Amino acid sequence: MASPPPAAPFALLLLLLVALAAAQLPAPRGSQVENPDDASLRKVFEQWNLTLPENPCGNPVFEPFPANASIDIRCNCSDLNASVGCRVTHLNVTGYRNVTFIPERLFNLTELVSLDLSNNGLSGSISPNIANLTKLELWHLNNNQLNGNIPNESSRLRNLQSLWMFDNNIDGPVPEFIANFTNLKDLRIYGMKLQGPIPNKFSNLTNLTHLMIGDLGGDDRSSNFTGVWENLSVLSMRNCGLTGEFRSPIWPNLTYLDLRSNNLSGPIEQVFRYSRTLQYLYAGENNFSGSLPPQMPPSLLALDVTYNPLLNGGLPKNSSNTMINYIGTSIAANESNHSEVFSLLNCLNMKDMKECNRKDFTNPGHFAVNCGGKEFTFSDQQTVFNDDSTDLGAARFHVNTINSWVVSHVGADPFSNSTGIVSTNKNIPGTDMADLYKTARTSTGSLWYYVVGLASGTYKIELFFAEIVIESESGRRLFNIDIQDRNIRTDFNIFDAAGGFNKATNVTHVANVTDSVLKIHLYWNGRGTCCVPRNGTYGPLVSAIRVFPYTEAQASPPPAVHTSRRNEKRRGVVAGIVALSIAAVVVSSSVVYLWWKWVSLVKHPKA
Repeated sequence: MASPPPAAPFALLLLLLVALAAAQLPAPRGSQVENPDDASLRKVFEQWNLTLPENPCGNPVFEPFPANASIDIRCNCSDLNASVGCRVTHLNVTGYRNVTFIPERLFNLTELVSLDLSNNGLSGSISPNIANLTKLELWHLNNNQLNGNIPNESSRLRNLQSLWMFDNNIDGPVPEFIANFTNLKDLRIYGMKLQGPIPNKFSNLTNLTHLMIGDLGGDDRSSNFTGVWENLSVLSMRNCGLTGEFRSPIWPNLTYLDLRSNNLSGPIEQVFRYSRTLQYLYAGENNFSGSLPPQMPPSLLALDVTYNPLLNGGLPKNSSNTMINYIGTSIAANESNHSEVFSLLNCLNMKDMKECNRKDFTNPGHFAVNCGGKEFTFSDQQTVFNDDSTDLGAARFHVNTINSWVVSHVGADPFSNSTGIVSTNKNIPGTDMADLYKTARTSTGSLWYYVVGLASGTYKIELFFAEIVIESESGRRLFNIDIQDRNIRTDFNIFDAAGGFNKATNVTHVANVTDSVLKIHLYWNGRGTCCVPRNGTYGPLVSAIRVFPYTEAQASPPPAVHTSRRNEKRRGVVAGIVALSIAAVVVSSSVVYLWWKWVSLVKHPKA
């Protein structure tokens, strides 16, 4: 009789089958499964010097965020089993100025669909390993200090729906491969060092709802890149070097169109045909010609045609329903305007600016205005800052016929109802004119102040600033300042100049007036944060302006304002020198006294 087979091989086979079956079963709920993204994510946070919770994919609780900063991590755990753990799909870290680079380990998170690293302190170039993140749908790197080109490897990100790259130092041409991102809905690239032209193939981006491109260098170019963007609601092409006539298909859902600071030409009426839903139209600083249409579209809320020298004719019959700014054109004011207003505006239109007759005005050469505030009299009783509290909306100007000056404003944030006048109740240290800095006029576009009727000569202009809106270092307000059409500040930052928030700082400049008009221009250049502490917080802010004839300004300088940390250090140095001087006097006196006592004892010893 044959002996039975040994049991050991059967037992081993049975164990192997059990192990294979167990490998196919889902992991028990609550069991620990190794997360393939965990090590990379922890290394990234370690390099950023940020604390990552123990379980970042399970409703993580982070340490309290700084003001206007946030961290959001989301994961996909639906395929959880013994071999694959939760995968990170959303990594949004914003508002951390100490986050200064993008660690290479971040590009191991290949399941990411959302990567938002906006408003940090990132510098350096974008790694070509961005090509690993092919599932990205949202990629935001705006408001950083990144440089170099947008790498060609980015062309692999064909699932992108939202790409924000504005306010960086990125240069090179506008990448043509962006035209292949046919899922793209929201594209914002401005405030950088990119070179035009905008590729013609951008017309392929038929899913766009928001397109904001601006501040392009290079030669002028046409607008042939526009396409049949039926879903487009916001189109901004400010300062793109566009030239020739602006032609495009009709966009049925367009509400906001910004064409400022280009070299576009042709009849202005043709611009109105592109949308029947248009609410804001900014066409200033171009070469449009002809006259405005006899009737404004009923949907239009604001119209800017400033500094189009070939525009003429009158205002539309229903212009009272629309905010209109037409300074710097040859458009005639309505007959209902007071003759003094009409005469003063003629000094600012492109045809008559150099022919302005100073005898029509009585401007003594002293000018002061409390920007955004009521009339303010300084304690010396000699300087009266005029009232400047008129609401200018999205495109208006105000004429002060008594003192012959004009304030002009254009600009509206397409995503918020940003206010043009701001105020604070907080203390403004370092100045004896604190109340003057507690109100300000601000703009998301451009502010002009004109002083009309000045005698030819040299004047000293003093601009007063205090950052009373942004109170977090995660926010940066940057803007340019021109006086008499010459730039005196680029990327001016009130916080840096004053040494903090709610602190006073002044900018002074000397300029010549030869045609009786002094022009001060403060304007946004696409730089700085957009949304700290809220949407629409960007562009110029000014508290007051004062102008003196230069010789008088030298003889009677305005009250000093302590404007920076440098002044504080200077005061500390002076105080230290005084203290050392006093100490030296005390020591010297003590030495003399002791010497005198010693001599007395030697010459007259006690008996």
